[in-house]
Amino acid sequence: MRGTKRNMDRKTAAAAWALVGLAAAGLLVPLVHGYFLADDFVPLVLFHQWEGQGRLGAELAAKLNGGLDAGANHFYRPLSYASLALNYVTSGLAPEAWHALNVALHLASGVLAGLLGVMATGVRGARAVAASAAGAALFLFFAPSVEVVAWISGRFDVTATFFTLLACVLFLRSRHFGDAASWFSLLAGIAAFLCKESAAILPFAILLLALVRTEDDDSAIINRGLDAVRRAAPWLAIAALYLLARYFFFGSPTRVYGGSTPVAAALSIAYWSGLAETLPAWWAAQFRGSGSVTWVVSAMAAHVALILYAAIAPSSERHGRFVLVVLGMIVLLTVALVAPHAGSLPADGLGGRFLYQSSAFYGALAAAGLAVARPALPLAAMTVVLAGVSALSFAETAARWNEASVQMRALVADIARTARETPAADFTLVLAPRAYDDILFVTNAQGALMSPPIHPAALTDRLLVQNYDDVVLLAPKMADGVPATMRAFARLGGKRGEAANLHTVCWNPERKRLVPLALAENLSPAEWAEAIGRALPTVGCTLRPAH
Repeated sequence: MRGTKRNMDRKTAAAAWALVGLAAAGLLVPLVHGYFLADDFVPLVLFHQWEGQGRLGAELAAKLNGGLDAGANHFYRPLSYASLALNYVTSGLAPEAWHALNVALHLASGVLAGLLGVMATGVRGARAVAASAAGAALFLFFAPSVEVVAWISGRFDVTATFFTLLACVLFLRSRHFGDAASWFSLLAGIAAFLCKESAAILPFAILLLALVRTEDDDSAIINRGLDAVRRAAPWLAIAALYLLARYFFFGSPTRVYGGSTPVAAALSIAYWSGLAETLPAWWAAQFRGSGSVTWVVSAMAAHVALILYAAIAPSSERHGRFVLVVLGMIVLLTVALVAPHAGSLPADGLGGRFLYQSSAFYGALAAAGLAVARPALPLAAMTVVLAGVSALSFAETAARWNEASVQMRALVADIARTARETPAADFTLVLAPRAYDDILFVTNAQGALMSPPIHPAALTDRLLVQNYDDVVLLAPKMADGVPATMRAFARLGGKRGEAANLHTVCWNPERKRLVPLALAENLSPAEWAEAIGRALPTVGCTLRPAH
């Protein structure tokens, strides 16, 4: 009888991972066929320039002691940036390899998240295998994570999270500092800090995980705390060096985005109140594919409640309860560390990457809960429901990212056509949306879309690419009027002489083609901007597909 039950458990565990694999094949593999979007184009242009000047390697090495080329932002991400350069050198403009690496790292992080949860509990066997699959699924198919996996610029998040989870898993695997696992954990931790600022959770996670070593269960809490500090000391030292380096590079150890004040924000009731006001609309946009947001929130609340019950239920073993408390604290800390940098959350749902690392540790928490809960069936059932609900929104969001890639491929080709068809004496203003169907589109890509290596030669003497929002920002700066300003752009782009005729076109997503805008002559800059705003929808230049 016991052998039969053991076989059933093994079959259940195998089935759990098989389902996760099938879902991954259906939801993640299609993302490999995406294209470059928004910020993705910026490193392409830089890598091309540096390669042509013979200094690509030198520029990448320089990122080790300074920030990325990101304006006023304080981005220290040399390793993840180098991975983008590796894609450029090995794959050029073929986006499939770029996307494949994101997807592969996301899958690996899912496995690590599930493994972290069950390793922390010390549970082994088929139940642990099934629990790790469930935890992995919650992370892999968490709807806001699509932004990280489907967007090449999500590389910073996906690498930082992968190395953070790897460092934690190897730390639990290590028996004492100095063994192979501890050294590899330390190296993974360093790699995480070299990928993105979200690795700031690492020292806290290592310190808390040091408390859950099974051999320390009978020690007094103060002794366990002191022992945890001793065990975590090398990782804490790395974190201190990282903060010191940021202070040296940027003048602030904590500021990431230009103009932000994360410490002041974290201490401001007004900041948290403002952030909370934007949360409902943002959350609803993240899960628009799952039906009513009330249903989504209810499923999540029920899942959290069942984990909380497992953390206090007498039927759960003491060590298991403690592990759930520790992992829950790590999840909360990931949110607390990121939220002061977020500002307000956009109602269109952009910014899902802010929860990427939180969802990874929540997956670990769920895996641990399933490993220790007695009975496990209610939590297992709600985990399946929550994973299914999230997967629906994941699929809907992924479909919009894929469509945005299709649109961008067509836009790049049509920009080239427009440049060819623009007479040498003329100049064309090309307008496209900042975001298409709430997916980042032309943001920060304007210059790249008319430059090598996207095109064999620069197109700036024939056209200027801007997004619709740029028009509003540009109008007040046209002191000499619209025609004179456009002709000045043409001269800056390399045109010899004055542009004879000025044309304006915009992106029609249904036709996947740039279409002309008919604008009256002799308009003031303000009238010109207003006329463009009125004309865009009349020629099908919309921000989302027609339904």
